[in-house]
Order: sequence, then C-alpha cells, then structure tokens
Amino acid sequence: MKKVSLNNSWFFAIIPIGIFIFVALPQFQNMYESFQKRELEVQQNAQKLDSLQQLTSPTRKDLNNIKRLEITVPIHQLSISKQRYTYYKTGGMLAVLAFMFIGMFGSSYWAKRKKNSSSNKQIEFSFDDFTTDAIGQHISWNSVASSGSNFLSERLRKTALGYKITSSSYLKFVAWSFFLMGLNYAAWSYIEFFKFSTKSMTFMHAGKMFFTSGGVFMLIGTFLLFSFGAKAHLNSQKRKIVVDGEIIPFQQVYALQVLSKFIQGNKSGGYYCYEVNLVTQNGERHNLLNHGDKEYLLSDMVKISRFLKVPVWNNGVA
Repeated sequence: MKKVSLNNSWFFAIIPIGIFIFVALPQFQNMYESFQKRELEVQQNAQKLDSLQQLTSPTRKDLNNIKRLEITVPIHQLSISKQRYTYYKTGGMLAVLAFMFIGMFGSSYWAKRKKNSSSNKQIEFSFDDFTTDAIGQHISWNSVASSGSNFLSERLRKTALGYKITSSSYLKFVAWSFFLMGLNYAAWSYIEFFKFSTKSMTFMHAGKMFFTSGGVFMLIGTFLLFSFGAKAHLNSQKRKIVVDGEIIPFQQVYALQVLSKFIQGNKSGGYYCYEVNLVTQNGERHNLLNHGDKEYLLSDMVKISRFLKVPVWNNGVA
C-alpha cells in the first residue's frame, strides 16, 4: 500500500477546492438568488407603473403610486444594471482564478508525472575533472545568479533551429493570470462607463479609470510576460548562442558548469537551488539554467552538453 505524502501537490489542492465548494459557492449562490429576487421586484414595479399610467381615470391612490414609482423604478433599474456589471467583474475574476489554479496545479502535476514516468530512460553521463583543466582550475564556483527558485521555474525547449531556455508553464500561468484579471476589471469598467455615463470620457478620466480598475494588474502581467520570455537561444543553424544580451559563437563555448547554492529564507530556513552556467574560452560565465528541480536541471544539462559538444564540470551536484 502506497503511503500518502503530505508533500503531494494534490493534497494541498484539497484546501482551495474545499473552500470554493463549501464556502464560496453557496455564498455566491445566495447572492445570485437575492439579485434575481430584486430584479424580479423591479420588473414587477415597472409593469405596475406601466399599467397605472394606462388608466383613464386614476384614483388619488393611483396617482400617488404613479408618482412614487416614477421616482423609484428608474433608480432601482439603474442600481440593478450596475450591480449586474459588478457580478460580471466578479465572475470574470473567478474564471481567471480558476484558470490560474488549474494551469499552475496542472502544469506542476504534469511535470512531476513526466519526471517520475517509468518510461524514462536511464542515460550514462560522465563529468569532466575541472581540476586538470587550465581554465577549470581558475574558474569561480560562486553562483552567477544572485537569486533562485525552489521549484521548476525554467525549462529547455526544443525549437526548429535548436533550443531555447524559457520560463516554465507554471510561471507563465501566473503572468497571464495577472494580465487577464486586470483586463477583466478594466474592460468591464470602460463598458459600464459608456453605458451609464452621460459625460464624454476625457484623457485624464480614462487614465484614472485604467489605474484605479485593473490597469495596474495588466501592467504587472505584461511585465511578467516579457520577463518570463526566452532567456537564451541556442541556434544550430547560425551556430550562435544569445544569452545575457550577448551573442556567443559556438567555437567560443568551452564547457558547462553545474553547481548548487543555498538560498536563505527571509525569516528562517531556506532551500537549495542549482545552476547550469556556460563557460567561454576566456573564462567568462553566463547563466543558462537556475532553479530548484535538480532532476530536470541535470536532464537539460545533458541535452545542452551534447548539443554544444562540450564537457561539464560538476562540483558536488549528484
């Protein structure tokens, strides 16, 4: 019998799923039923007003009701219409949150399942001894990247011209969620303005609405999407590598370096992170991979080494 581990990602998925099903969903259902009840009352009052206005000889009581309904019905209709847009925004936000949760959990689960698949092949790979190499003897073993993650945040992807190193699907779902959440609020806010406002929209008003609705989230999402783009390109046709804003010809690549580093937490504890760095013939280092999933990092390291036909220096990463 397989022992259930508290580290399993599916176990922690029970918490948000349970909160949504047993807490949030009934609350939203009650709110929707209350909204429908109010909407029905407004429709009935509007029909009542229309019927009273059709009377040829209204009584004093009818005239008082007409006067009252002529004031309250338009106000309640406007309130209901605006509240409907609030629900549109809330519904859009819930859809984006569901997209983010399913995407992040699904991509994490799929990566873990792929890593632990029984169809994976065991490959033989030997590291070179950097202590016997003239450049390797003087190379620094300090980390190139100052920070790092404790999960699979970068992947080596196959392209038509070679490989590219880009952020993992997990991070891309985070970036898209920020952008879509901001777009949802900003778009509905502009639609609501053009539907109900009698004033024309000025440039200052449009800017204020953008930054007070969802514009900030859109800008953060856009920034993250560009930040989580391709970090490096390995082009076999041009025989060049683009990394750190530099173009490095294949013939300038001397070796790969793999190392581990400990990232200290803000309050207590910490975690290990791993780097794969490209070493040039003049001893310069450029970071290619930097994340906390050692198995994926070593697998991608082998692919890069064989693609570039260069040795790998390892200092304690097993």
